[in-house]
Amino acid sequence: MPAYNRTLNFIASKLGLSEEEKVLNKAAEFERLLQAKTIAGSNITDVSKVAVCLDLAARMIGVDYDVKAVIKYSGLKPAMYANSRKVLENLLEINSDKLSTSLLCITLQCNGVQTLADKILQDYQKQAKMEIDLNLPQYVCMAVYQACRINKVKVPKSKILEKSRLKPAQWAKLDADWTKFVDEHFAGVKKRVRQPKDLKENDDNQEKMEVDSPKKEEAADLQIEPYKDWKQRMLEAAYKELSELKNKETQSMTPRRSPRKTPQKFSPYKNSSKGKGVRLLFPLNS
Repeated sequence: MPAYNRTLNFIASKLGLSEEEKVLNKAAEFERLLQAKTIAGSNITDVSKVAVCLDLAARMIGVDYDVKAVIKYSGLKPAMYANSRKVLENLLEINSDKLSTSLLCITLQCNGVQTLADKILQDYQKQAKMEIDLNLPQYVCMAVYQACRINKVKVPKSKILEKSRLKPAQWAKLDADWTKFVDEHFAGVKKRVRQPKDLKENDDNQEKMEVDSPKKEEAADLQIEPYKDWKQRMLEAAYKELSELKNKETQSMTPRRSPRKTPQKFSPYKNSSKGKGVRLLFPLNS
């Protein structure tokens, strides 16, 4: 049985994995690989690394374990543990779903800055004093963020911060370092804004219209109507309007004939005879 370090044996015993030889071997292998790699800007302790290595090894082999217990013995909070595990997955290259500049630009809808972001990543790695892994999400996010800043492309900073898996204070520190580097090396780089085809066609049409319009005006100026013809035409139009107004006035002034009222033949209160008296509706002598 190979000998493992005391921390690995202790956490494995607490998780009930001390009898899982494959898990222990894989976790020890992950731990050795991490010793050869530098984790820049991370607060992951050795105990946390061992806990994460056991977590990753158990997942890879398919052994059941208590996730809450792993987080407990790692000494990290759940959110911080998830970020640390993601970082170690990228370092160990066991996560196929890596964050890249192309994927991030598609997510943020800023595909035009991808080339500049890749250039910033490469140049930053060359001038870095320590070896860094460009596959880590914080560097990818920072490169895209700086490329958007240079080209004045507005992107939601909250989404970039979420993808970077850094705390606001860690992001601010990294941002200050990268901003200084980018301003020194990429100050004169700006994206050339291409004019859409529709706008170009409209501009060409406007130029054509501006060139053609003087010709039309010149042709209109050449066709001048003689004064006599113009005077005759205006008088005829005036006489026509005047006659129409007179016709309307004559029609409005003709009196309307009122309907004839039919007189009543007799009144119920008057006697039909020529003599004076009152005619009763109901005679007394019946």
